[in-house]
Amino acid sequence: MTQVESMRFTLQQSKLLRARAVASGFDAHLHATYSIVALRRGVAEIKSNRWSGTARAGDVFFFNPFEVHSASCHQHDVEYETLYPTEEFMTSSLDPERHTGSRCIQTGILRRTSKSSELAEALFTPGVAPEPIERMLQDVLAECVFSADPVSWEKVRLVRRACELIEKSSPSAIETAELARQLGVHKSHLVRTFGEAVGMAPQKYIRQVRVAKAKELICEGLELADVAAMLDFCDQAHLSREFKKVFGVPPGALSRDVKSYGRTSRRGSST
Repeated sequence: MTQVESMRFTLQQSKLLRARAVASGFDAHLHATYSIVALRRGVAEIKSNRWSGTARAGDVFFFNPFEVHSASCHQHDVEYETLYPTEEFMTSSLDPERHTGSRCIQTGILRRTSKSSELAEALFTPGVAPEPIERMLQDVLAECVFSADPVSWEKVRLVRRACELIEKSSPSAIETAELARQLGVHKSHLVRTFGEAVGMAPQKYIRQVRVAKAKELICEGLELADVAAMLDFCDQAHLSREFKKVFGVPPGALSRDVKSYGRTSRRGSST
């Protein structure tokens, strides 16, 4: 069950959304961007469709775009900060000779390396400028293992094709039956295969992709009512319910923090 005590968003130069939170658990969810999490306090059990393990204070762990993951804390809650770098940031950060066509992070957790500790300390130190944090994140990424995320066997090919269609249709809600028709398979076969590979039903995955897209649009400054309409949510309240299932807070929290960042940036540029 998603249980968030507090969450605060910061938009760093439009390339690096940050979220600082205290939470005790997250249901299975995903993001459209990479997610890089620095744990400041506590112990969390992490599970994704790529890896699982125990994260402790000082660790930094990683999820790829659209990678379904969940977290639980058996005793006390945890304090952490999540970085959501854009594709532009990742492309500029990775060595093109090492990572041509290889954008999938294989590393699950970095256990208190000097680089990860430096990043974690900077994230939780008030007043640190954005540029040093971006450089530290690039240093941490240099310690990660990447792969080309190769496509193999029939089931994986089917699921990857389904995910591609879902992501392409993210501004609207595609039905499972229509998704199966476009893939040329029976609906029940798609539901069973997708659930085994991804860890959730296609319709839940589709909702999560739309929430991820909503986060991007809110960061661009769009009003919540407009975002709800653009992504085929029934209304703003429907968007708020789905958004809170993923982030633990309503989308208004992100919208307020993004607009606050915009006002601060304009004041800074005028001085």
